[in-house]
Amino acid sequence: MKKKTIDYFNIGLGLNDQFFLLKEILKNKSFLRASHNNFLKKKVRLRGKTADLGSGKKNDYIKFILKDNFKIDNYDFYKKNNSTNSINLEMKFNLKKKKYKNILLFNVMEHVKNKNLLIKSISSSLSKNGNLEIFIPFLYRFHGDPNDYYRFTHKYLEDFLQKYKFKTKIYLISAGPFNVILEILFKYFKFKILRIIFSPFFILLNIIFSIISKDFKNYYCGVHCSCIKIK
Repeated sequence: MKKKTIDYFNIGLGLNDQFFLLKEILKNKSFLRASHNNFLKKKVRLRGKTADLGSGKKNDYIKFILKDNFKIDNYDFYKKNNSTNSINLEMKFNLKKKKYKNILLFNVMEHVKNKNLLIKSISSSLSKNGNLEIFIPFLYRFHGDPNDYYRFTHKYLEDFLQKYKFKTKIYLISAGPFNVILEILFKYFKFKILRIIFSPFFILLNIIFSIISKDFKNYYCGVHCSCIKIK
């Protein structure tokens, strides 16, 4: 029996999940960011030397996924402080001198035009059986940083990463039409109280439609890929 490679996250949420989302929303996180942090807290555990590509200094998600306070190296096009290494992800790079066990690529791949060169460079910088964790928004606004080029379907990512010898498990984050609507509305709700009031209502609608709608899972806010380098 073929192992399931695609899963769905944040459809039916328990009380602990709801409480976590509420805390993240109160910290001014978007619905998608809060949902992805919830996913990381529950599903991703990493050990060993880690590189965070395109992170800048806004990588508060690290506390959810790294065990035992392992050191993390931050890389970004914009070198904002002494703890950030400068990198241009549009050009070939090789971090072989450090050979990372884990590489994170969150909210970055959609901004890089040469995605093939990017994945080749990442692969050469990972140790054998190393972990690559990717997150990419899907049904999402244009957000140039400095530019915004792509939206990838989960099926494309599965095939693309397999071509570069990665064993991949894919999770659709905040699946369902009402989660997508909620993420869009968050950009227009300037007051936190509106986010708190509307979130439970739309999450409930999402759960109901997950039962009665045939194309429910064709809508999702983002894609998380957990990959292992097999060659």
